[in-house]
Amino acid sequence: MQTYKHNNTNTLRKALLVDIEAGRELMIHVGLEEGFTSKNTIVISQFIDQLLNQLEKITATD
Repeated sequence: MQTYKHNNTNTLRKALLVDIEAGRELMIHVGLEEGFTSKNTIVISQFIDQLLNQLEKITATD
């Protein structure tokens, strides 16, 4: 998993949102190609969950 190192919470939030959106697009593409229960789709979904958890963590501390 990528580690985000930003001093500014706004910059971190924006980076997470960009990566979350890119992950969603990839997940949909892979899901349509391989099926929504394929191993690759699930791995991408889990990665997006981790990004969403990070986003929630920094949002809760604001």
